[in-house]
Amino acid sequence: MPLPPLSQPPPIKQTDGKDYRIRPLKRGDRDNAFKLLALHGWVVPTNEQELAISWVVQHPEMESFVAHDVASFSRLFGIITMSHRPQLRVGGRVACIDLFVVAEEHRNKGVGTDLLAQALRRTEALACKRIELQLPPARDGRHDFFEFNGFKKNGEELYVRDAPGVATR
Repeated sequence: MPLPPLSQPPPIKQTDGKDYRIRPLKRGDRDNAFKLLALHGWVVPTNEQELAISWVVQHPEMESFVAHDVASFSRLFGIITMSHRPQLRVGGRVACIDLFVVAEEHRNKGVGTDLLAQALRRTEALACKRIELQLPPARDGRHDFFEFNGFKKNGEELYVRDAPGVATR
């Protein structure tokens, strides 16, 4: 007796009119995530990508979300990663937006707003006292976006250096 033909899953109904969905970052997103990062100037050597995404996905003090094409789970429109940790000086948990990237062709369509909203929901669930992020000194659309969403410049300067044994790229 022949097997019945495989039925196709019903099409996804879009009730909100958006062509993307937000979900947690997965290890399987490695190739597409690093391609998106490379488009924004953050090139991670191929031999370091698997370890880097494993750390980010598995770390208990990291939250990472992607906006993906509703028709393709793997086509990424944007990424936000956020670390969180207890901190004595604020008497509680502080979150830091470490990475926030939206593909050029998907900007001004709500993708960034929805990614940030997901991260902010997590900071609330984690009872964070403060959320920090670093922006370049030259004003651009990112400054306006974050100021519109309640972020304020606090006047502190960030100093950085490479860790011992790490060559500057």
